[in-house]
Amino acid sequence: MNEEFSKVIQERMDHYNSEGADLEIDNIGKVKSQIEDVKGVMVQNIEKVLERGEKIELLVDKTDRLNQQAFRFEASSRSLRRTLWWRKMRCYAFMGVVAVLVIYLASMSVCGGFDFHKCKKH
Repeated sequence: MNEEFSKVIQERMDHYNSEGADLEIDNIGKVKSQIEDVKGVMVQNIEKVLERGEKIELLVDKTDRLNQQAFRFEASSRSLRRTLWWRKMRCYAFMGVVAVLVIYLASMSVCGGFDFHKCKKH
């Protein structure tokens, strides 16, 4: 009977001395388990907050770059607008000179040449 009892006692001792025994046996084990769970959740939350902070920093950097690009775009579009306006004015001036030249040549052909001798009154 002593041998049977020693086997049972050895089993019980091994069971209660194992790491999982604290979690199964009493209220302290349950509290330890809950603390570990809360600790795990808090670690995850902290990691998420840090990731969010990094994402916010990336967003701020992207916003700054976008703002700089917007200023460059505004300056280049203003320069392009001025260039196109001057090109349009040169085109109008050229067409005006061509129109005056065509009118002059037409009047020369009707009035008899460079001296306009047919159109002058004598």
